[in-house]
Amino acid sequence: MFMLQQIVLHTPWFVWGILLLCIVMGVKQLRDQRQSRLRLMAVPAIWTAFGLWGVASAFGLQASMLAAWALGLGLVVMALRQVPWPRGVSFNEDSGQFHVPGSWGPMAMIMTIFMAKYLVGVSLALVPQLAHETVFGLGVSALYGALSGLFIARAINVLRHGSSAPARLSVA
Repeated sequence: MFMLQQIVLHTPWFVWGILLLCIVMGVKQLRDQRQSRLRLMAVPAIWTAFGLWGVASAFGLQASMLAAWALGLGLVVMALRQVPWPRGVSFNEDSGQFHVPGSWGPMAMIMTIFMAKYLVGVSLALVPQLAHETVFGLGVSALYGALSGLFIARAINVLRHGSSAPARLSVA
């Protein structure tokens, strides 16, 4: 218990700000939303960049780590392409926007990403040589890719509801 307390006490202040931001972003996903194509694509782009940054900051730009990240991402996207998730999505051709029902799913995804980054950061702070352990690096990289893949797969599945309509980019 003492070690856990020390970890929390020595966590940089900005990490708690990131946690708060993650919670706010997740809570917003609990309400039904109307989203444009651009917004639907922006969210996974942000989380994908965050995942790549996590790999690069922990292990550098090693080809094997980037390949593991890409493999994790690709496997999740391929696995979830045909899953009807999220449910209840509709597309309004007049407004060019998607109705996406509120859900705890995005909150769970966001918090999983935060916890993974936090636990990896703590692990690397406690045992710095883990950054040079290939198996650890490949596993973490694949996990970060898989988590990014969740957001991409969700966006693809939502965008599929409006695939018959012409693409109109609008910010909403």
